[in-house]
Amino acid sequence: MKKQILLTVLPLLLLCLLRSASYAQEVKNANCPNPAGGCDTIAIEQKISPWRVGGFIGPAAAFCGKWSSTFNSSKYRDKSLFNGIGFHAGLNADYFFNVKRKKQFKFGVGAVAGLQMFFLRNDLDIFLDNIIAQSGSSNAVIRKGSSEDHYLAAGPVISYAFGKKPRSPFIEASVRGGVFRTTPAAIFVYDGVTSNNIYSVTATDKRYHAGLLATLGVFFPSKKGLWSWGVEAAGFRTKVDYIFPGATIYSYQRKHGGFTAGLAFRRNFVRDIPIKKDPTPPLLCEAPDLELMMNGKSIKGLIFSTLDSTKADSIQITWKSRSILDSTKSETFTARLHQLNGGMDSVIAQVICQKETKMAWPAAYLNPATGRPVEGQYYITVQSQQISSCASCISEAATTGFSVQKPDVIKIKEPNCFKQCFLEVYAYKKVKVKRVKYGKSPTSCVGCICPVDTISKTISQYHLLGTVKKDNCDASKLDLNSETANIKIPKWATTIYTSVETVVAGDCDGIPQGKNKINYSAPVKKGKVGVFNRAYQKK
Repeated sequence: MKKQILLTVLPLLLLCLLRSASYAQEVKNANCPNPAGGCDTIAIEQKISPWRVGGFIGPAAAFCGKWSSTFNSSKYRDKSLFNGIGFHAGLNADYFFNVKRKKQFKFGVGAVAGLQMFFLRNDLDIFLDNIIAQSGSSNAVIRKGSSEDHYLAAGPVISYAFGKKPRSPFIEASVRGGVFRTTPAAIFVYDGVTSNNIYSVTATDKRYHAGLLATLGVFFPSKKGLWSWGVEAAGFRTKVDYIFPGATIYSYQRKHGGFTAGLAFRRNFVRDIPIKKDPTPPLLCEAPDLELMMNGKSIKGLIFSTLDSTKADSIQITWKSRSILDSTKSETFTARLHQLNGGMDSVIAQVICQKETKMAWPAAYLNPATGRPVEGQYYITVQSQQISSCASCISEAATTGFSVQKPDVIKIKEPNCFKQCFLEVYAYKKVKVKRVKYGKSPTSCVGCICPVDTISKTISQYHLLGTVKKDNCDASKLDLNSETANIKIPKWATTIYTSVETVVAGDCDGIPQGKNKINYSAPVKKGKVGVFNRAYQKK
């Protein structure tokens, strides 16, 4: 008995050791966190880059120096523009001279490039209708286009955060000067018959003017502080040149400006900077002391029977650290309980990277009547992991287990018998075929074999009509006419045949085992099949 127990326990312990070696690799890479950095004297610190980019988009309104010049229709000269609502978009890049994380006030310089377009106001149509009516033309043609601006400006920018945290909202203001390329509204009215000019406004060759752009916005950083979203308002001021072509050319230069408000964003960048770091001493992890108890006794390596109906206390799975810790280290444990049953290895309970030194046995794997584990082989693995400021280690796995088995039962095999019959029903049909006859040619060449004649020949062609398979059948008791009654017989058939193949295996009341085949034939008259008789092969 002791020898049998030893032969059963040794494979179980060997399997536990192999599983522990594999889990030592898996847990190290997949389950427990590793500290950032490494145990060397160089570390990487992320610092905010002094560069920042941004963008803006929103509706815009033109402003021509003063309110009456913009919207008062009695001003003849400014009627030529009729600038209304449009849109404004721009991109900017800024460089800040002091970008410490907790610094609230920042100063820098930057550049912005953008474009804007102002659509023509509706009262332009009323104005043009009056001009056309005064000209007396009845075939006037109107062509018109909106004004637009492109600009590039540079200047100082300031930023002030309301707090010292990375996610603190901040306001930003800038004043930039640069070059504006302005194309005024184009309006052409002429007579469609005579092509005479009635009223026109167009740009001159002087498109570029100095200009000024001012912005003010409030922004709210994202979670990591790299992106910031907010609202921004801007105003610009420049000049524009345009002419009234005709018999007399009138040239004008006037103030051009506007304001806009919309959505804006800012994008900060971070860069990696190497810094000096003090070396950290290495760590040494040792496998914990693992204990497995039931009823106050150790059950390591034991085998239990499923027929044992005595009550049992709950199973205690505990372990104890063998490492010496200090304030610079922390230790956690990873424990797994496995069940081997039916060739399957399943993890039925686990504790991953926790400080607990015990694990409960799952209730689903206990017999509710006795409190004992259900049938199967069980083993436990426990590993220790230590983490310091820059290093970590994982110990080898401590492992143990036990088994719950059913007693062996001798089963007497009952004799069995296998009998099967397979019938093939077929017929032969007379068909004529042509065959080429070859012989020596007297004209082609000496000794050549060539086709010299084509002759007809009648042959019997095999046709399979159907098959029948029967299990547990006795070939000597088969009624072939009944078994083949569902098989369709063609009109041309005068005789049908069937081959009965029997297979016998096992103890079948003295019937010889093996495979046997017998052929039968039956005449067919007016579509009806006669009695099958055994057909003997002619020798």
